[in-house]
Amino acid sequence: MNRSRAAVVALLLVLAGLATIAVVSAAPPPTQLCGSCGSDLEGASEPGTLDIHIDDEGDSQWIERVPVTDDAAARYRDDPDALEGSVDDAWARWHVVDGDLDRTATLEDETVTVTYEVDDIARPDIRDGWIVDYFALEYSNHRYELAAGRVTIHTPEGTTVTNNPAHASVEGDTATWAPDDDRDEHPPAFDRRTYVTYGSSGVLASASGYATVALEIGPDAIEQGVIGGLVPGLFLTFVGLAVGRVDLGVRAFDAAGLERLFVTVGAIGAVSLPLVSVATTGRPFFPGLGALGALGVGYAALGVAARRTGLGRDAHGLTRLAVLVTLATGTLLWLLGGLFTLAVVPFGLAAALFLPIGYASETSSWPVVPLVLAGLAPMATAILLALFFTPSGFGVFFYWIIVAVWAGIVVVFGYPLGLLGRRLATDRRTVTR
Repeated sequence: MNRSRAAVVALLLVLAGLATIAVVSAAPPPTQLCGSCGSDLEGASEPGTLDIHIDDEGDSQWIERVPVTDDAAARYRDDPDALEGSVDDAWARWHVVDGDLDRTATLEDETVTVTYEVDDIARPDIRDGWIVDYFALEYSNHRYELAAGRVTIHTPEGTTVTNNPAHASVEGDTATWAPDDDRDEHPPAFDRRTYVTYGSSGVLASASGYATVALEIGPDAIEQGVIGGLVPGLFLTFVGLAVGRVDLGVRAFDAAGLERLFVTVGAIGAVSLPLVSVATTGRPFFPGLGALGALGVGYAALGVAARRTGLGRDAHGLTRLAVLVTLATGTLLWLLGGLFTLAVVPFGLAAALFLPIGYASETSSWPVVPLVLAGLAPMATAILLALFFTPSGFGVFFYWIIVAVWAGIVVVFGYPLGLLGRRLATDRRTVTR
């Protein structure tokens, strides 16, 4: 690299660093959920707790409880004004509740209790359900800090929380955020777009709750998904069209050799990814890395089924086979890794569809349906990713990179399936003759 190119690269790196610093420094301090739960309250012996009780009208009562030392309790008991002053001094500057609050501070045994009312934190929505959208921050660079030993939202008596908010444990009519006993130094995040839905119990109510949240965040997720998945989708469509015109590897493998390749690669993935997950996280499947081993199982199963079942006789049968194997793989992903891992299922389908695309290309027909589905896969994955987490700031670029990288992975694993499709078509043509 000559000096002029080195200077240009150095300048770009400096500008990127300055931009990163500017974005980080421009971000406001985190918003506190509990005004007095931190360690700033004079005499506090441990982090406090926050309980938010919602009534039938969607209004709420917030109760903060902060344990204090015996000496502090004695002083506050003798001097109520000192208690009020300490709560005022310790109150979080960046609190989730805007405006002035009519706070009441009292001492109960050795616990300071701060009570106040907040109106309209929930509103009615689908069927008899309600949604708490009070904690959905408007700007992408805003964030929350838990700063409490526990935060619990209590829905009205007779109702049930019908969704599973991120990082929360749900039980009946409560959703609770609390530090993990095994990871006290890393308390769970309170997502900047936290929604809690509640209503009657049952499967239908739960489905309504998730539908309510989807309606809230769906439009933004679709917009980001279309933008982030458009170019990778066009790329996969182009590669799909090229599968029948590129002869790389066509003569190197027969159908039996490709089947052995898929079984070998699938087995390696199915075993190695859980092992890597154990080595890095101590768990075989969660938080998702090990669960991706299910893709290896699906890859091997597809290679075997395409050659040994009746569905491998034409492009339509191979398309149905690709969909069936993808659904089975998606089910296994969900069982092993939870809902988040389903975001990769569209890409798994795109790779599997290279099988009928290759077959149709070899028979000089147009694989319209598989090509369209493969081209839409990056958008589908991008939308699912945007539903699970909200890309913002520099996170948007990483989001685009993730989708683009997965599109490349689809080509790497999908192209051999395209070769198998071509081989199956050639073998069938030979048998027919």
